Amino acid sequence: MSEYDINVDADGDGHWDDHSVESDGHGGYNIYVDQNNDGRVDFVGHDADGDGLLESGAYDNNFDGNFESQNVDTNGDGWFDQQNTDRDGDGTFDVAYGDTNHDGQWDVTAADNDYNGTADTFAADRNHDGDTDWQARDNDEDGQYNTVTTDSNYDGTFDTTRFGDQETNPYASA
Repeated sequence: MSEYDINVDADGDGHWDDHSVESDGHGGYNIYVDQNNDGRVDFVGHDADGDGLLESGAYDNNFDGNFESQNVDTNGDGWFDQQNTDRDGDGTFDVAYGDTNHDGQWDVTAADNDYNGTADTFAADRNHDGDTDWQARDNDEDGQYNTVTTDSNYDGTFDTTRFGDQETNPYASA
């Protein structure tokens, strides 16, 4: 029996979840949670240094046996601040989220919406109020944004659109 103890709220409902703990044999621990009580693990957390704070975790969001989301705590404060997710179940991550100000809310996103392995859609909450106020698309995936839309005064209405090249600018002269 391990003397290691940790509280885990894998589903984010504000209540500690039943879990099992296993030593990784290197001073760290793996934490397993069956969120829907079907006998299969739906969350695996990793505490690499045994300090009681998870450095990473993997989620089976739809309980199908595949772990679609990987979360990481990059600054060691005990809160996940990066997430990579496989939305279409092909085993490749196609959206990444980041919490740049460490308030527990995702405020930057990069997504591969055509599922070809290259991010083409980006969004940010630059003033950290919970609303997206910057969006960009790279439709032809050449590394240059084709459109950038901003809410420059943060009033909830996008008010500026910039076209990055002649091909996507409907106002460019022919």
